[in-house]
This record gives sequence, C-alpha cells and structure tokens, in this order.
Amino acid sequence: MEKEPQRLRELIEQFLTEQGLGEVQVVAQLPQLWSELVGGPAARASRICSFANGELVVEVSVPAWYTELHLRGEELRKRLNERLGRELVRRLVIRYGSDRRL
Repeated sequence: MEKEPQRLRELIEQFLTEQGLGEVQVVAQLPQLWSELVGGPAARASRICSFANGELVVEVSVPAWYTELHLRGEELRKRLNERLGRELVRRLVIRYGSDRRL
C-alpha cells in the first residue's frame, strides 16, 4: 500500500511539532506577519524586540506611528493570532524608542 504524497511544508511542520519545536516555527513568522498587518510605513518605523511567554514587544521609532499602533494594539494582537491560527500573542506591548535599524 502506497502512502499519499505530502507537501514538503507539511512534512517539516509535522517534524517540528513532533520535536516540540512547532511554536518556534510559528514565532518565526511574526516579523513578516507584523509587516503585512501594519503596512510598509509603520513596519519601517517599528521592529519586534522580543516574544516570550505570550508577550510580544514592539519598539516604534516615530511618535505618530507609536500613537497609531498603541491605539490599535488590541486589534493588531487579535489579527496576528488569527493569521497564526492560534492564541499565541496574549499581550502586545508597543513602546517608543529609537530604531537601531535605520
């Protein structure tokens, strides 16, 4: 009896989950998802600093974008979780600071 062919992505996801690394793969998607959700200008003015214990910390270098993202924080947290397919981000912290990438 032959097995059905599987996509490489599915095999990798299965392997990572079996090894207890499934969450690592999901967390690795956060920077890309953040950029897609907030859009180009806001993404360029912000960066993900850390993610631990369900808390995502984002630093914003432009005051206007800080205000906008801070006000939309709960909406963005929910949309990130929707895109991730699970309630991974329990708290989103938006803080103002210098952006070292620029």
